[in-house]
Amino acid sequence: MPRIKPIERVKSRAIRVALKVFMAEPSLGKCQAKALFAEILSHLQSGMDDEQAVQAVVKNHAAGGLLTHCR
Repeated sequence: MPRIKPIERVKSRAIRVALKVFMAEPSLGKCQAKALFAEILSHLQSGMDDEQAVQAVVKNHAAGGLLTHCR
């Protein structure tokens, strides 16, 4: 049985975090998915837990109700 690598664990967490991000801020659905997932992965790899990553992404993208950093 192949071993599960740490990056694979983080990637599976990133999907759950992305769902939480979209539920917290549905307007982020207008952002490029690849960039959003890359941001989520970087937060998780830096040691943030799921809820901290959700808050960081929402805070980074929703400034005063206006979406920023979406390409």
